[in-house]
Amino acid sequence: VMVERVTALAQRVFGGKDKCLVLPFGSQMTGLCLPNSDIDFVIRFPDENGKDEGSTKKNNTAQKGEQKSKTTSANSGEEEDEEYIIARADPLNALAKAVREEFGVLSKFEPDVATPTNSAGTTLTTSRDKTPVKEHLSYLEVISQTRVPLVKFTVAPYDIDIDVCFNQPGGPESAELMHRFMYSMPPLRPLTFVLKYFLASREINKPFTGGIGSYLLQLMIVSFLQHRSREEINDRGRSASLGTHFNLGSLLLDFLELYGMDFNYVTTGISVRTDGYYFPKGSTDKKPVFWQPSRPFMLAMENPLDITADVGAGAYRIQMIKNVFEHAFKTLMAYVSEPLEETDSILAKIIPPTEEMEKRRVFKMVSNIEEAVVMASSGNGADVGDDNRNNEESDDEENTRKRRKKKSRKLSSKKRRS
Repeated sequence: VMVERVTALAQRVFGGKDKCLVLPFGSQMTGLCLPNSDIDFVIRFPDENGKDEGSTKKNNTAQKGEQKSKTTSANSGEEEDEEYIIARADPLNALAKAVREEFGVLSKFEPDVATPTNSAGTTLTTSRDKTPVKEHLSYLEVISQTRVPLVKFTVAPYDIDIDVCFNQPGGPESAELMHRFMYSMPPLRPLTFVLKYFLASREINKPFTGGIGSYLLQLMIVSFLQHRSREEINDRGRSASLGTHFNLGSLLLDFLELYGMDFNYVTTGISVRTDGYYFPKGSTDKKPVFWQPSRPFMLAMENPLDITADVGAGAYRIQMIKNVFEHAFKTLMAYVSEPLEETDSILAKIIPPTEEMEKRRVFKMVSNIEEAVVMASSGNGADVGDDNRNNEESDDEENTRKRRKKKSRKLSSKKRRS
């Protein structure tokens, strides 16, 4: 519903669907969104030939000059078109004004009553006094001094965060790219969910505040899986594949170890093209784009859709995030290495469980108890099937135990050296 409302609003402001393309992208399109994930939009203005400016991005100054010339050449019978041209000349502020008018701003003197609706048409109430809550903007900002200028706003009481940018190439195309990666790499989807929540719980998941955004995180995971797949092939032969054999717990540990302890951010850049490879940031062809003299520690991540763009350029808090990854790795290793530490949930040591997670845990415990009671009352007919499954999984468990012991020895060696 919110996607439809924002689309209709943008088309009203910029002259209809023939004059602007409103394209949602990001995690909402890939299905890799958390319950509180942003909704991302890119608005593109087609040129006179029908091509959108995002795919062949021009100089912004030239665009504005062209729009002003169109304005002066418009005749008196085209006042409506002239209004749209003026809006497209300053799209950030034009959209921000329309958003403010569409959703409204709740004054501190205005009571929280009226307009009690949500997407299902249900009356919404506050948790404090159970009175109806009016739809309004709880946050609105035009962020122009950034690599990707955008309008950012939050619609209350639903707490839906929406980001809108203009004429940016690669948004919907990146979603299609991630669909292809997910098809070929089944671990990508669950690892993305876990690590997105891991970053969000620490508020280091927003690119405009120096964190790791969704697209950058997914490319980091893709690169990690590409190199891990090669290691599996080298160790176990050509038959090894992450599409058929993987342990998510082991993969999570390896990811945290790679980007928290082993990866050299100063000298090395990452590309996921041609099955993935690393490149020297200081090489002649890469240095102009990926080397930042004032910030040599930055993560250099090549955009597979535009090899002259650095996806990691905005993650200026990467040194702190690296330390967070390292701490999470060492915390998990304390619970998977011998002697084992007793705990109800290993993952909960680095990811704070929500109320919904607690409810699901209790529900699963009750379901397991009920299933055990049913099996006990029906005899031992399931024992044979359980034995077969255990035999099939024994090899995987043995490999996982060996990997954990190897990591424990490696971590102990690093502690002794330090």
